[in-house]
Amino acid sequence: MPFKINFATMLEFATRGTNPSAEQSKQICGNIKAGNAKVIERLIYHIKQLPKDHPITLMFQDNPILVPAPRSTPLVEGALWPTKILADLFLEAGLGGSVEALIFRAYRVPRSSSFSSADQRPSCNTHYNSLITSPPLAFVNKIILVDDVFTLGRTSCACVRRLQEAYPDANISVFAAMRTRGFVRELKYVVKPSYKTMVYTPEYDIIRLPD
Repeated sequence: MPFKINFATMLEFATRGTNPSAEQSKQICGNIKAGNAKVIERLIYHIKQLPKDHPITLMFQDNPILVPAPRSTPLVEGALWPTKILADLFLEAGLGGSVEALIFRAYRVPRSSSFSSADQRPSCNTHYNSLITSPPLAFVNKIILVDDVFTLGRTSCACVRRLQEAYPDANISVFAAMRTRGFVRELKYVVKPSYKTMVYTPEYDIIRLPD
């Protein structure tokens, strides 16, 4: 049976864009993936400029647990973990109640950026099968999976599926710093707050994304 997952993004990233905004989005993406604190702090600034009733503002209310999305490989001590840096800086800025590493890779999956075609990239089930959760915490009401770049939604969806199994009564959503716009040649705005819903159909392992 299909189920819905709410996801939010603040910035847009044009992989094939050539205009100044697109080029700027590529630089910002690289900095976020590198864990650049100054760029992430600028992202936080834009989040905090949103109206109080904006869906992104509301999703960070009620002290949600911020869960860093895992990398494509099992965690190695001392390795860069961009989403953990994102989550930690969000927490320092008052966005969220705590940061908890609740989900990990059991084994490596190929990086999606290694493939040019969506059909070649790991499926949602491929990601799901590679993921494990840590022993469940008590009294968890709200979780935000924190990701750096949202493209096809497969990693995020797989993580939410695993987290929902461990926390069936929790409200679980996704926040990603950037959303990929792979077919956009000219990006009008880099800062473009968005709150959308993706629909996952388990029978076909398909995610339907809104524009």
